[in-house]
Amino acid sequence: MSRADRRKSKTKRSLASSDDSASSQASPVVRRRRGRWYEGKKPVFRFVFLFAVLMGLFELFCMTSWVRDVAFPWYLKWNASASGGILDIFEDSVIVAGKSISVPGRYALSIERGCDAIEPSALFCAGVLAFPASLLSKLPGMLIGTLCLMVLNIFRIVSLFYIGVYFPRAFDIMHVDVWQALFVFLAILFWVLWALWATREQEIHEKPAPDHP
Repeated sequence: MSRADRRKSKTKRSLASSDDSASSQASPVVRRRRGRWYEGKKPVFRFVFLFAVLMGLFELFCMTSWVRDVAFPWYLKWNASASGGILDIFEDSVIVAGKSISVPGRYALSIERGCDAIEPSALFCAGVLAFPASLLSKLPGMLIGTLCLMVLNIFRIVSLFYIGVYFPRAFDIMHVDVWQALFVFLAILFWVLWALWATREQEIHEKPAPDHP
């Protein structure tokens, strides 16, 4: 082997050893980066976990005898009374009996569980509570969002009454498929709007004040 060939072989061995050392040094970094893929998603996992816990607590709360036998019946009667008051503006002889609304010769309906906007309100409030924001922004958000859903639920009951009068065949579709899905969408929409507002308010408060000369 000539002297030039020996130099070439030494150069190749040195390059190979440097590549091996570089790969051995880089591999732990790559492994660490791959092992930390979840770190950037911790807030998302925390939100999902808190949201699931809050919704589970809500379902357990709804199973108590006081809620089932006292709170829900009273709330359904309140919905019937409020909806009957609005219908009384447009109809004659509106009769509200408990959770039932009727207009003799026109239509009658009974407000049952699922027509009360309780679940969409709980969905909205659980999303607000699980979101990483200040309590001062959560309280007005839950209050305003829940009130909006309650008012819209009264509008839903009134609209279902007139759908039953003029389009009785479409009543079940509007009641089960359209309105219930729409309320879930509205709860999510209200949460998104609140989250954007709360994030913006938090950024404003955390922004450092400008230095004055």
